[in-house]
Amino acid sequence: MSSSYVPGPPTEAPVAISRDVLRLLALVDVSTAGRRVLDQLLYLSDPETGTAEISQNEMARELGASKPTVNRGFKELRACGLAWALEDGLYQLHPLLTGGAVSSPMSVPEIKAADPESFTEQRRARFAAQVANLAATG
Repeated sequence: MSSSYVPGPPTEAPVAISRDVLRLLALVDVSTAGRRVLDQLLYLSDPETGTAEISQNEMARELGASKPTVNRGFKELRACGLAWALEDGLYQLHPLLTGGAVSSPMSVPEIKAADPESFTEQRRARFAAQVANLAATG
């Protein structure tokens, strides 16, 4: 029998995300599902270690999404270097997202920015608008 328990955040303190991190997130190519998974991991992240503990089944229930959708979100985050599994149900967020917090000394992957050449025309136009907005506010 599976549990419907989803752990709460380690703290109720607000998660502060710097403008530089927001700029970086705008340039990384993840789907809406990937961004929702990332947002949930940020919400659950331990401020001391930068880790979030939640199973994919719990994440699917929390987001009201299918397990394949959540799994695709996790794969996107790993592929672009924003988060990766340390063990089953325990995820490390990139130190840029956690104010430098990591669970142990480790090799941290490089964050991979999006390649606009691989986008559809509509996605390329939205991406160009994002970049233009960042340049205007930077």
